[in-house]
Formats: sequence, C-alpha cells, structure tokens
Amino acid sequence: MDGLAPGRHAPTPTPRTAAGVIALLAVLVLLLAGCSDSGDDSGSGTPTTASAAGSGPFFGECGGISTAEVSQIVDTQGLTNVTNNSSGCEWVTSADQLGPQFSFNWYRGSPIGRERATEQLSRESTTDLTIDGHTGFIASSPGICEIGIAFGSDFFEWSVSYGVTASGESDRSIEQVCDAAKKLSTTTIERAK
Repeated sequence: MDGLAPGRHAPTPTPRTAAGVIALLAVLVLLLAGCSDSGDDSGSGTPTTASAAGSGPFFGECGGISTAEVSQIVDTQGLTNVTNNSSGCEWVTSADQLGPQFSFNWYRGSPIGRERATEQLSRESTTDLTIDGHTGFIASSPGICEIGIAFGSDFFEWSVSYGVTASGESDRSIEQVCDAAKKLSTTTIERAK
C-alpha cells in the first residue's frame, strides 16, 4: 500500500500549485547559483578571464584578412591555411611546415605584457610600437617578426616567419619581414569592428 486510507486518492496538483512549485524551484536555482563558490578565496578583485574578455573589438576570421591577401602582403605564393579557428589562423607553404609560416592569433582577456616578456627572451630585438593609435610591441630576429597590439584586456599578434638557413641567414632582411608584419597588423586594425 502507498500509505493512503482505503478509498482516498492523492490530491491532484492544481495549475496554481504547480506554478508555485516551479517558481519556488526557479528562485532556489538562482539563489544557489549566486552563492556558489568560484574556488577563488584570494579576494584579489582581479577580473576572471571570462569577465575581462571582450573589451576589444571583433577582429574577424583570420584577423579580417584572406589567404590571397596574406599571400600578397608577405610576397609568398602557394600558401595553405592549415589552422582556422575562433582564436587564430596559420598559413604555410608546404605540408611539412618547414618553409615560411605566417600566423594571426587573437588573445581575449590575456595580458599582452606576458607575451611581450616571452618575446624579449626569444628575439634579438623587442621594442614598443604604435599603429593607428594602438600600442603594443614589435619583436624580431633574422627571418621572423612578431607584432602584438593591445585593445583593452585583449590583444592580437601577427607572426611573419620566412625561416633561416643552417647558418642563421634569411633571404629577407629584418626590415622586409617586419614591414610585412606591420602591413598585416595595420589591415587587421582597419577592419576591426
């Protein structure tokens, strides 16, 4: 038996009772969500990646630049886009990726200073750079030049790498490599929404 006296039936909930129960459950869910522990007891007040992201503009797929445009700007034929996702793109000239490589990466809610510090450790030259009023850095070594430009808590980075020979020589000067990186970065800034 289910505990009801013989001849008695369980009460049928009325629409008013059911709506009340649903409303109560919704309030409880909201209260519990608002009180959940984020796991950060530091009390630092530092914004999380989710809340910090999105302060910059939308740069579009591959920084707003097509494969044909990248090929023209870097003066390299036969480029293939081998990576294309919401945070970046990469173009190469061969399947084994041993030739020139060009990439765009979009970092949302990530500090540009950390990227610059990494570049300072790995490149011969790293200096400040401003393009169309937006600040960042330019880092280079023979055969490679990388530019990072900040937009609030976001930044993007273009990397232009023609590679070097075993002796450390490149068939392009650092100025040529960085001019291509500057053109790509300027185009991305101009097309940002």
